[in-house]
Amino acid sequence: MGLAPAEYWIVVAVAVAATVAAFWFGWRNWRRARLIEDAPTAKIRSAHQGYVELEGHGRLMDGEPVVAPLTSHHCLWYRYQIERKDTYHTKHGTQTKWTTVRQETSDNLFLLDDDSGHCVIDPGGAEITTDEKLCWYGDSEWPLSAPLLGSGSAFVGTGRYRYTEWLMLEGQPLYAIGQFKTVAPAQMYSVAEQTRDLIRDWKQDQAALLERFDVNKDGRIDQDEWKIVRHSAKLHAQQEHRERARQPEIHILARPEDTRHPYLLSIYPQDQLTKRYRLRAYLSLAGFFLAGAAAAWLLQQGF
Repeated sequence: MGLAPAEYWIVVAVAVAATVAAFWFGWRNWRRARLIEDAPTAKIRSAHQGYVELEGHGRLMDGEPVVAPLTSHHCLWYRYQIERKDTYHTKHGTQTKWTTVRQETSDNLFLLDDDSGHCVIDPGGAEITTDEKLCWYGDSEWPLSAPLLGSGSAFVGTGRYRYTEWLMLEGQPLYAIGQFKTVAPAQMYSVAEQTRDLIRDWKQDQAALLERFDVNKDGRIDQDEWKIVRHSAKLHAQQEHRERARQPEIHILARPEDTRHPYLLSIYPQDQLTKRYRLRAYLSLAGFFLAGAAAAWLLQQGF
């Protein structure tokens, strides 16, 4: 074959590794397709506690909006990547490669609404599928401008830096399968925790703390006065705890603790998502046979 023994075994190892990787990806994607097909879709109001499949639409939570860093689009979720094109010289000539210099994935919570209620989605650790992708180029590490958002991919401009951003937008259909749990607001935060955090917050403003609790006006909070501080904080915490107890329960979907159960979020409906996973499985299977055949041929040549 014209290869030195060391080079030959490196090529064989690469072919064998490719065979194993293709089989693993094929099995992984086929399993996801079957999981989506077999799992019953639950309604949020009546969903059981545990591994659950939901469908609805994505909504923002109250509070500050989620803004994508590169394009400044308001969204439910984003992921971006900035790459730099590096040129280097080898004995085989001049080559280029893209090196990631910055990347970030949103961990902001958002809502999934169906016709029975809403569920808080924690995207941390999820495998997210979306078709909102923008890709463009420039000459600075941080983009000075961005293309307009539209459906599908947009590849714009030239330059040494490549900027890519994936988005999930409010109002889009949302498919989710993960660990579902329902919690009462009062259970999320104990009186002791609220008391501790309240005292910590009061300590941040020493002037206000002294004005309120320095009974003998000696410029410091003594041991007896600290007892008053703790008692006052506990009373406030108990009042807040009672108010939380009157609030409705909160439904949450998050990554399962059992890693055998995938956590999937997608803007595609079930049938389209299943087709995507099956297509990936078929392509991986084709790669498995090709890489396996190449590995077998290489081994035959070596003996």
